[in-house]
Amino acid sequence: MNQTAGFEMQLNEQFDNLMRLASRLCRNGACAEDLFQDTMVLALRFRDSYRDGTNMRAWLSRIMKNRHISILRRRSLETHIMESEGHHALKEWSVGEMGLRATAKDGGVQRDEGFCDTVRSAIDELKPEYRQVVMLCDIDELSYAEAADKLTCPLGTIMSRLHRGRRALRDVLVSRERLDQAA
Repeated sequence: MNQTAGFEMQLNEQFDNLMRLASRLCRNGACAEDLFQDTMVLALRFRDSYRDGTNMRAWLSRIMKNRHISILRRRSLETHIMESEGHHALKEWSVGEMGLRATAKDGGVQRDEGFCDTVRSAIDELKPEYRQVVMLCDIDELSYAEAADKLTCPLGTIMSRLHRGRRALRDVLVSRERLDQAA
């Protein structure tokens, strides 16, 4: 029996245990089925990281628990965003009337990035080297390598500038949110 067939046989033996664990974690049939399926996909995708002789049940349980934690964190963040949308500047930052403008004040057409004035001015406040990389990677959706080629600088420089630019952008937007809440 080849190694792949052995892995899949061990995986099949754990279906019932994993479904019980998923049901216990989710307490919802549809959620449990989704979690079970996600776990199977992850197990198959990362089967190279499984070592023969390792406890398959423990390995799969850890994958499932980590996936469940990730799902809960994402839901928490989504809930926080949805609840707070009506209470602070997030609503202003989303695409709305201000972000849908397609013509410049001089009558010419300007590129519409879908940002309101708050985000646009926060981007404009970034240091030029950070602004360039944020625009290329986050707005124009270039890869790190493409941005490095375009700016003729090392890949590591792009990555660090993007990190610092995003952090500076977040800090500016959060400080404006706090000002709005204080007003």
